[in-house]
Amino acid sequence: MKNFLICFVLAGMAWGASAQTMWRDAPMQASPAEIRALMSDVRETSPARRSADPSALLEIPSTSIADETFAATFHFESERLQRIHLQAQPADPQRLQALLKALQTSLRARYGLPISTKTRSGAAKGTVDLKWSFRRMTVQLQMLDGKTVALIYEANIPSPPAGL
Repeated sequence: MKNFLICFVLAGMAWGASAQTMWRDAPMQASPAEIRALMSDVRETSPARRSADPSALLEIPSTSIADETFAATFHFESERLQRIHLQAQPADPQRLQALLKALQTSLRARYGLPISTKTRSGAAKGTVDLKWSFRRMTVQLQMLDGKTVALIYEANIPSPPAGL
C-alpha cells in the first residue's frame, strides 16, 4: 500500500509538471487548435506576418494587462506552443514606468526573484531586461527602446534526440 501511494504521488507530480501553463493558462506544447478552444479572442495571424515569422501562427491583437493594451502573439514549432510574446507601447513615460513596476511586482510575487537582471542607463537609457525561470519555462520582461514593453513566456523543453 505504501508503495502504491508513493507511485500515485510521483505520477501526480509528473502530470503537474507536464501540464505547466504559460500566460492565460495556455499549456506548453499546446496545438493551435487547443489554444483556439481555450481563448475565444485568438485569431490567425495575417499571411504577411506569417511570411515574416513562420512560427507566429496565432494572435490576440488587443488585450488588457495592468490597465494597458497589449498585443499577444503565439509562436509554435512543429504545431506545438513554444512562446507567447506580449507587447505594449504606453502613451507616455509615466505610464510606461508604472506598467514596468506593476509587471515586475506581479512576476516577482508569482516566480520569485529574477535569475537575470540587466538594467542600463546612458545610450540605452532606461533599458530593462529581467528574466525568471520557473520549472520548464522562462519569463522575460523587457523595455529596450524606451517606449515598448515586452513580456515573453517561453517553454524550455529539450528537443528529443534525433532518430527517436
